[in-house]
Amino acid sequence: MPIETLFPLAIYYDDLPDAPKYQQALVTAVLQLERDGAERRNYPEMAWTGDLHGVEQIHTNPDFAWIVEQVERHTAIYLLELGVDLTKVDLYIQRAWPIVSRTEQEIGAHCHNTAHISAVYYIQVPPENTYDPGRLVFFNDARVNEVSPGLGSENTDIVDEDNYLNQLQAAYVPVEGRLLLFPAKQRHAVTMNETEDLRVSLSFDIVLTATANAAGAYEFLTPPPSQWQKFKLVPS
Repeated sequence: MPIETLFPLAIYYDDLPDAPKYQQALVTAVLQLERDGAERRNYPEMAWTGDLHGVEQIHTNPDFAWIVEQVERHTAIYLLELGVDLTKVDLYIQRAWPIVSRTEQEIGAHCHNTAHISAVYYIQVPPENTYDPGRLVFFNDARVNEVSPGLGSENTDIVDEDNYLNQLQAAYVPVEGRLLLFPAKQRHAVTMNETEDLRVSLSFDIVLTATANAAGAYEFLTPPPSQWQKFKLVPS
């Protein structure tokens, strides 16, 4: 009998045709930001991530204007595919930062709880004929087909065959010049860069708010920042 699969996780991607034209300038800009940044704040086995080193506003830097335009355009396409009425939301890049991954460096499992959409752009990826350059892994925390909680745990041998109905994670091989977008709440990680070469990428956190005239939306979306009021008196 057939089995239908419902409620898919939507991962958007596009290989940007102008990527080679901008690659070297972006790599140069990222490595300069790394050199100029504060001293390392994470473990040596972790990739250098700008958000931990005071470099999380690259969307305001003219050196990254091209990729910012691409992120904005493709985010709109992604949301339209998800059925979002773009006339009722405002979109903001909340944070954006570079990532430099060297040999045997990785990024641990996490999600971006302060944002709604996350994007990653691969500026430079080690050649395909080398070892694994580090894959973007999405974790299946919902486990909708785990009919008994823990049935698929690595501590048991009850599930003896991995397939698309019980997989606990999915991994994407990085592709140079590719932009990916996904829900920011989705837990993910990046596996170890097993090559001798740099992997250079950019990450973006995007936020949706209601527009000023989106009646009834504020229960589900943050009101526009123009309507916020900062505390005038805060106890010291």
